[in-house]
Amino acid sequence: MPQAAGDRERKSILIFSPDLNLCFSLSILFQDRYHVVTTTNIATFERLATCFGADLAIVDEVPSDCLLKRLEVLGAGRPKIPVIMLYVYNSRDVVLDRAIRSRVDSVFYKPVEVSVVSKRIDEILTV
Repeated sequence: MPQAAGDRERKSILIFSPDLNLCFSLSILFQDRYHVVTTTNIATFERLATCFGADLAIVDEVPSDCLLKRLEVLGAGRPKIPVIMLYVYNSRDVVLDRAIRSRVDSVFYKPVEVSVVSKRIDEILTV
């Protein structure tokens, strides 16, 4: 089925979270303004990030050295995909938190205020 002209102009968001309910909730929240693709599988997310051509990625993952490597890969992509991170802040991981913040466009600590995240997404995607 051909896409309507307005659909082709809509920006796209790629969302990764191991939490299926969070993926579903964010999908419902943004589907009226953006094309939304979600996955709970990190390998699928990485493949989609390189071939899907999303305008923004939202990543919900526990901070780790492995996450830093994934963010480096995302940041090396051309064109660079803006990334918003969601995670629970841990005061014992200040260095890791700082490293993550240096690699992404925004970080929101859980529990997140959806209206603030939504506003930031709109800011990034309307540039």
